[in-house]
Amino acid sequence: MIVLHQFEISPFCDKVRRILHVKRIPYEVREVPPSRALTDVRRVNRIGKLPAIEDEGRVIADSTDIAHHLEQRFPDPPLLPKHPLERALVHVLEDWADESLYYYEMTLRFGLAHNRRRFLPELTKFDPAWFQRIAPVLTPILFRHQTRTQGIGRKPREMLVRDVERHAAAIEGLVGDGEWLVGASLTLADIAVFAQMFCIRASDEGAEIVRARPRVGAWMDRVDAATRP
Repeated sequence: MIVLHQFEISPFCDKVRRILHVKRIPYEVREVPPSRALTDVRRVNRIGKLPAIEDEGRVIADSTDIAHHLEQRFPDPPLLPKHPLERALVHVLEDWADESLYYYEMTLRFGLAHNRRRFLPELTKFDPAWFQRIAPVLTPILFRHQTRTQGIGRKPREMLVRDVERHAAAIEGLVGDGEWLVGASLTLADIAVFAQMFCIRASDEGAEIVRARPRVGAWMDRVDAATRP
């Protein structure tokens, strides 16, 4: 059986869980709480990233590498189109989700104090009491450093919201009158973008943005129904 090492709250771990569910692959979860991340993650894989899976003695880390490994091992139902143009678009959208939308969801959930207060208990629920006590001080420092280094964390709330509104408009344009982002069926692009948008929508600002675009909300409902573990 596949073993999934994860942070439950991570959108990348959610992405992998949903892929496993779509492909009907049995798996076992091993949670790595933030208080043990520096030590335990390195024991799982040398690059120190989660999610990571163990499959027949092989360890694969990084959600994109996991997705391609699972697609090769369990090709049905396919999540990567055969047509080169559609396959290329899936790649671009997955990378957009992982390398851009991720920093928006992180900044919204943990960079803005009113959202952070709601999400800290979820982030630390597997941690011991001593870590939960210091998390309100430690977490904003760590997340601020990461998002400011990337650039999005330096933007004021108004610019952040405007950026996310443009991203939501792009999703709306891609879906159009159809059901999915690429082609006529669910793909890895839908799952990757959804995983980040699910976290964005959980913030106060993201919920308002998605409510203003019913097509985006309807697309998210379709992806969720098709992939929910």
